[in-house]
Formats: sequence, structure tokens, C-alpha cells
Amino acid sequence: MDNRISLHKLEVFCTVVELGGIGRAAGRLYVSQPVVSGHIRSLEQRLGVLLFDRAGQRLELTDAGRAAYGWARDTLRRGTELERELAGLADGTAGAVAVGTSMTVGSYLLPPVLVDFASAHPAARIAAHVLDPNHIWEAVTSGLCDLAVTIAHRIPTGQGLSGERVGHQDLVLVGAAEAEAGAGAGGMADSSVQVADLARMPFVSTPRGSRRRDIEDTELAELGVIDRNVVIELGHPEAIKHAVRAGLGAALLFRASVAAELADGSLREIRIADARPRLPVFAVRRADRRPSALHRTLLAAIHRGLGDGLDGGTSSPPRPGGR
Repeated sequence: MDNRISLHKLEVFCTVVELGGIGRAAGRLYVSQPVVSGHIRSLEQRLGVLLFDRAGQRLELTDAGRAAYGWARDTLRRGTELERELAGLADGTAGAVAVGTSMTVGSYLLPPVLVDFASAHPAARIAAHVLDPNHIWEAVTSGLCDLAVTIAHRIPTGQGLSGERVGHQDLVLVGAAEAEAGAGAGGMADSSVQVADLARMPFVSTPRGSRRRDIEDTELAELGVIDRNVVIELGHPEAIKHAVRAGLGAALLFRASVAAELADGSLREIRIADARPRLPVFAVRRADRRPSALHRTLLAAIHRGLGDGLDGGTSSPPRPGGR
């Protein structure tokens, strides 16, 4: 079998089979009958078999012709599928992309964006990995994820990463709807507190040493609160909210993770006078990798979905030092 067989010859062969004759195939393909006959003879020579039994004007497929027809149809179908896939890759409607996210982004912010994107781009394959915040950058540099979407003070330098801000998130102080601590317990029953009160309040937080805890401690340190009373350490926002609802203490949580509870009244926002902690949301990729059309299309969707309306406010300029 000669592998130098063009797709055009296969198309001519299939047209002859499906229309039942060389004359009809010639009319469909807008060529002369001798041209069609020449393609069939050439294909037979390259395959080394007879494709048709000729009985006057009638053509009937041989056993080899039936096998070749099945192969030819499959090859042409796969070629059409490849053409569509390549077109999709070029225009950003097909392909695959893996996104690494932190807990809050992956649980509360990104799912609606990805669901809408997958519905609008059924040929795209999207995978979202909720990772430990300490491993997100490594997932991008190693190639496990094509990009990461996470809340952070800054993108780390010296790791070959390139990123852009796609939105922001407020850290909000929340307490139980009916504070168990009572009106005199460090402001827990008040609707607002002074910064000085934060050092005396009981807090529910994540374990010391986690990046999520570092974010809280950094924000509080910028307000002048160096030490606070953390009564229990829990690793997931849902567990933290459970402890807050039980009256163990207040918690600093990103607004997206408590939006439903604030709306239904099961948690209560405690405003910090003259302070509004806010962090950027970054989309990050490897600087040495050119994003595909699908990556660019998804990034545009993330911009629209997570843009400056994350918490209903307007964006604020980053603080010095990369924020």
C-alpha cells in the first residue's frame, strides 16, 4: 500500500460510491468523467486492490472496496473533525485549560464563571484545581496548571510568573447574628468596632503558618493590631462560619465566602471604623509560555466575571510593595 494517498482521492472515491456512478460523481464534483476515472484508477494502484467490479455501466464494490470505503469515510470524517478542532483552537472556542485556584476563589468566585464559560464553549475542556495556597505558584511553574486565579498581596518575584489583576475582594469582619458573647465582650454584639477593640475580641481563624492566616495577620498589622485572641483555628471557611454562628468569636473572611450568610442574616457584618481591608485577585501564568487562544478567551471571561464588581464596590489602588 502506497501511503501517498491524498484526501481528495478519498473524497472522489466516496462520492462515486455514494452517488452510484462515475457520471453522477463528476457532476457533483464539477469535473469531467475521465478525471474521476483517473482518480479511481490511481487509488486502486496505490492501494494495490480493485475497488469496483465493472458490469457495463454499473459499478459494484468489491470486498476490498467495501473495506476501503469504510476506511476512507472514517479518514474524511476525522479530517473534518480535525479541521473544526483546529479552527476552535485558533478562535478560542476549543482546547483544554487547567486553572489552579485558592479555597475562596475556587469555592465561591470562580465556579459561576467557569460554568457559564463551559456552557458557551462546549468544545472546551476546563479543569479547576483547588490547591493549598502555598502550592499555587508551583502548580503554574511546573505546568500542572496553565494559569492560577487567587487572592494575594502580590505575585512572587523570581519565579518566572506573569500576572494581572482581575478584581478585588474585601476582608469583612463577621459575627453571629445573635452574639453569644454579649454586648460587653469586646464589641462582639456591636454593629461596628474601633480598631483598638480588635485586640480584645475573640477570633476564629485558620491555623498559624497558613497563607490565609498570614493574609489576615498582615492586614491587621497594617491597622496596628499585632496580637489578637484566636480561640480556635479551623482550615476551611465553612468550618470557620460554623464556629462564628455558634458564638465562639468573630472572623475575618472574604466577602464572597460570606455573601449568602450576610444576605440571609445568619451572619452579621461588624464594620471596622475607618478601615476596609481589601486584596487584589490575580490571574497568573508562566511568563515564558504563550497563552493559547482558549486561554485568552477564558481570561477575558474571568475579567468580566471577577472584575471590579466582586464586592459591589469600586477598585482601590494597590498599596506600596506590590499590592
